[in-house]
Amino acid sequence: MTAEYAVDRSSGWWQWSATTLWITLLVAGTVGFLIERGDIVASGWFVVGVASGLVLVSAMIGWLLWRTESQPITLATMVTLSRGAVLAVFAGLLAGGQPAGSGWVPATLFALAAGLDTVDGRLARATDSVSELGARLDTEIDGLTVLLGAVFTVVFGLVPLVFLVVGIARYAFVAGIWLRKRRGLPIEELPPSQLRRVLGGLAMGTIWVALLPVPGPAISRPLALVVSVPFVFNFGRDWQSVSGRR
Repeated sequence: MTAEYAVDRSSGWWQWSATTLWITLLVAGTVGFLIERGDIVASGWFVVGVASGLVLVSAMIGWLLWRTESQPITLATMVTLSRGAVLAVFAGLLAGGQPAGSGWVPATLFALAAGLDTVDGRLARATDSVSELGARLDTEIDGLTVLLGAVFTVVFGLVPLVFLVVGIARYAFVAGIWLRKRRGLPIEELPPSQLRRVLGGLAMGTIWVALLPVPGPAISRPLALVVSVPFVFNFGRDWQSVSGRR
């Protein structure tokens, strides 16, 4: 092991520890605030859900730090990490059931996790601190936001079951690429597309509408069905591109 490699691994370990501590403190503060207001009840399943979400986000950060060259944790990256903390609390609501005291809590948490996506990117560009680590972390948090939001809305009957495809599409896509590489099959470069970001925004917007107490499933269910069609079609087209079939 070279001295440079040892320094990088040591730096990565301290970065992972610091970011995990930051997320844990944010989660604890958010949960404490919601309990104090009476918006949630800290049931056993809620605690399990929050802990699982926290472990998932922390493991994801560790994996990215391990696979990325040592880079500083910028202010923009801290905002992205804060989105992960919000998602951990959101996972607690999913495991423990919707809060009895306030139907606005899930929608508010999801809005924070999704809405801060525009903040971290603009902050990174404004401070000239765009980094590979920040970009990859932002992508993973985006995927987790849509996944948890889709599962939540499906579980509570706010959208039709087919909308779950929107949540798992990215992970199925990544798994498919991994399997092709394992089998020695070629992988083509995915062409840039503004449509992906538009559809991602539509997916998040649909989930947020579904989580709102009003207008209710009468609107969110058909809306989710309509959004699912172009979303799935676009992922199918992207798969044809990377697999060299078009």
